[in-house]
Amino acid sequence: MTAGACLTSDAPNSALLDPDLLLDRYGERIYRLARRMSNSDADAEDVMQNTLIKILRKADSYRGESDPMGWIYRITLNEARELHRKRKRRPAVSLDALPIDFDETQHAVGVSDIAGRPDKSAMAGEIDDRIRDAIQELPDGYREAVVLYDLEGVPYAEAAQLMGLSLGGFKTRLHRARLHLRNVLERFWADRDAATATTDGEAKS
Repeated sequence: MTAGACLTSDAPNSALLDPDLLLDRYGERIYRLARRMSNSDADAEDVMQNTLIKILRKADSYRGESDPMGWIYRITLNEARELHRKRKRRPAVSLDALPIDFDETQHAVGVSDIAGRPDKSAMAGEIDDRIRDAIQELPDGYREAVVLYDLEGVPYAEAAQLMGLSLGGFKTRLHRARLHLRNVLERFWADRDAATATTDGEAKS
């Protein structure tokens, strides 16, 4: 069953009532999402612990599908947002002014496609670090869109439902976030090329 499954069943999922079973069955996915949202092991542990507590407290009221990952994702996102607010890491960047230009398939270029340089493989680790840092600089809703769709692989409609957005609204937010990440990588390569040119010039003089 997918992450955005409708909540229609009549009985609570037994795994939500047992702490050990809950951790065994869903702990890894909760931590992975929390880690990608926070980019910090310590914060991910806090988000995971708070999420597990919240799930156990609310388990009796859950009446959903046999796989409650949509519900769990939503709780994890909320806990990550709350911790992010407490840490006061809200970035000054605003993405609302970025243009929207979907291609003919209504798909934007993915994060994995925007570093297509000949020397990409040699710089893979540094590129990955810069992308992770750039994702953390995104405002909450934009970071969540990238994490859910590009990193977690949650389909458009399900990710939009998890975030309480229309499908078009989610695509717009995701596309703006990707444009920001593209700009970050373009600056990364421009700075690197400039530094390389300077080094080569000094070596020849």
